[in-house]
Amino acid sequence: MTPSVLAGAIAIAFVAAGCQSLTGFGFALVMVPLLSLVWDVKLAVVTSTVLSTAAVLPLLLEVRSHVQPRKVAPLLLGSFLGVPAGILLLDRIDAGPLKLLVAAVLIVASLILYLAPSLTPSGSGGVPSVMVGMLSGVLRASTSMGGPPIVLYVLTREPDVEEFRSTILAVFLPTSLLTLVGLAVTGWMTRDVLAASAVALPALAVGLLAGAWLRHRVPQGLFRTLVLAFLVLASVGVILSASGQIS
Repeated sequence: MTPSVLAGAIAIAFVAAGCQSLTGFGFALVMVPLLSLVWDVKLAVVTSTVLSTAAVLPLLLEVRSHVQPRKVAPLLLGSFLGVPAGILLLDRIDAGPLKLLVAAVLIVASLILYLAPSLTPSGSGGVPSVMVGMLSGVLRASTSMGGPPIVLYVLTREPDVEEFRSTILAVFLPTSLLTLVGLAVTGWMTRDVLAASAVALPALAVGLLAGAWLRHRVPQGLFRTLVLAFLVLASVGVILSASGQIS
């Protein structure tokens, strides 16, 4: 593993953690596409999963009083069901197609979230929570980006920022832990992944603090706009990364 990869992991982890702390999601949306510019995309996915799990734990503790098990349980069930398929996909798919999958996830998520105000369903309608969770679990294990399906689903139903953050964080942490177990069993928890994760942890901690500082200074009216901006910027990074892989 080259010094540029380690330096990239440190810098990107700081930015990704800031996004995660500010919005409740977004770590992998930043980490995977940018780190895959300088490293193997599959190792970037696994490293992102390790670091995002570490990032989610303190954030979930912060909002634990807002967690509503009734909302979390079906999403979490679906996520658990989707993780094995996601690990199989990561194991079998080539790097180039995986980057295209990452790009597709980000682009579609950005477009749908942009249109979400006109797509907001009623409380009893829409895609069942379990199905949303399953799709998220597949994407979490295969690309480390399980956020977009759940973010869209919860964002269109929960206008309060803290309720939004608590629901998605309560799904992300157990799903990430299960994914880590699966990745370890299948041999993806390599020495390079552990080394990159270890050197990036201090930057991750500083990024979480920076995001928390910003969060208390950003009006709730800007929250949705920031979420969309993170997705759009990450989409550009994924496209650039995928283009380099194909060429």
